[in-house]
Amino acid sequence: MTTGQWYPGSMSKALNVLRQDLKIIDLVVELLDARIPISSRNPAIKGLLEGKKHLLLLHKADRAEEAVTGRWLAHFQGMDQRAMSFSVHHKRYLKHFLQYLKNQEHNLRPTRIKRPLRMIFIGIPNVGKSTLINYFVHKAVTRTGNQPGVTRGRQWIRITPGLELLDTPGILWPKISETSTWPLAAVGAMPPSRLDQQGIALWLLETYLQKGKEENLAERYKVLKTDSAQKMLTYIGQSHGCLQAAGEVDFERASGLVLRDFQAGLLGRITLEDPPN
Repeated sequence: MTTGQWYPGSMSKALNVLRQDLKIIDLVVELLDARIPISSRNPAIKGLLEGKKHLLLLHKADRAEEAVTGRWLAHFQGMDQRAMSFSVHHKRYLKHFLQYLKNQEHNLRPTRIKRPLRMIFIGIPNVGKSTLINYFVHKAVTRTGNQPGVTRGRQWIRITPGLELLDTPGILWPKISETSTWPLAAVGAMPPSRLDQQGIALWLLETYLQKGKEENLAERYKVLKTDSAQKMLTYIGQSHGCLQAAGEVDFERASGLVLRDFQAGLLGRITLEDPPN
């Protein structure tokens, strides 16, 4: 897949459900992948968030380049958009985020009706939303059950007496451009069966080479350094047994290996998209 339509019925339904949920939400936390802040931001959601307190959370910041993430935060701040870097696996990020939520409990809690602040996490598939929600589930005081105005069967999780969380599925959008397809595919936000794995792996390797991070690849795969993504993929296939019966490199298997390693965080820190100048 390169360009065109990508909109399974389940995602269309999820967008409609989100539109209804937002009517009773006080705080929206939108998760972006810190490695691809542009491509991981769903343009279909933007118009739904007017009038809502809105935080951008650059998740998986521990896999992105720290200096570039800092530039992204400055970029969003310049657009009057509250944003912070985050990783659920690192205490310093969690502490910062939890303090933010504590402040919002006092600042946003509805005054007319005595109820907890209602929060929702939104984001594309595989952005790490489920991991973050699971963290809160384990910390939660209780599940509060169905709430009025929410689709039947949805459940709220009471994080504290003053804060409740509602989950949403990951949502992609109707038309994804070619420039967004590669980054989304690289981080695992799109099903591999619909993708040109070799093309994505070559794009990813080329990005590493362009950013001067060939050491990451050489260290992981114990291969020769090169300025060619195609040669690098060939070396990886040869050194890791991704071979066909005739001894030629099986580029599909080699590509799958590279993408799995990248998505597992085994190729070192890198940011695939830089903020606008």
